[in-house]
Amino acid sequence: MSMDSTKARSLIESNLKESRRAHSYGVEDYAAMLALRFGIDEERARIAALLHDLYRYCGRDEALLIIREAGISLEMEEEENDDLLHGPMAAALLGESKAVDDEGILTAIRHHTLGSKDMGRLGAAIYIADYAERGRKHITDRMRSIIESEDSLEGMVMRIVEMQREYFDSRNISQAGVTKELYRFLSQGGRFE
Repeated sequence: MSMDSTKARSLIESNLKESRRAHSYGVEDYAAMLALRFGIDEERARIAALLHDLYRYCGRDEALLIIREAGISLEMEEEENDDLLHGPMAAALLGESKAVDDEGILTAIRHHTLGSKDMGRLGAAIYIADYAERGRKHITDRMRSIIESEDSLEGMVMRIVEMQREYFDSRNISQAGVTKELYRFLSQGGRFE
């Protein structure tokens, strides 16, 4: 693997503002905990967690150009919301530059915002960690405990998708199609590979 967690930390130190670095370190800690709990390679989880928001501040036009050149297809919601472009952009740039040569890490980074039935176990861990890391203010300790009470990655992801759906419903916002597909997949017994 061309990237390790030490190099990933160095990248975020030089590319992210302090609040985003703090979040990335929180995601790293949470992802490492999930890796130990569910038998996922801890170093891979740390790398994906650290790099998931590396390109959070890039502009829309640049992001779309890079993503399209890499041949990554976007969800409709990603096309419409600039805040969702950093995952596919990071996957594109890190993959194209060969900074990360692990497809599982790239997939986890690519799908950390909306989720995907194809994000794999590592992707599920990053999706959960990004939502529930200890520094997040949008969820309460009680909500975090409910998520953590689930005994599988699939159960934890389902719980998060349900919480997000409640939030979106209360604001009359439609949940992303890929997230709805993820929920259907899991509710029908689908498992991450």
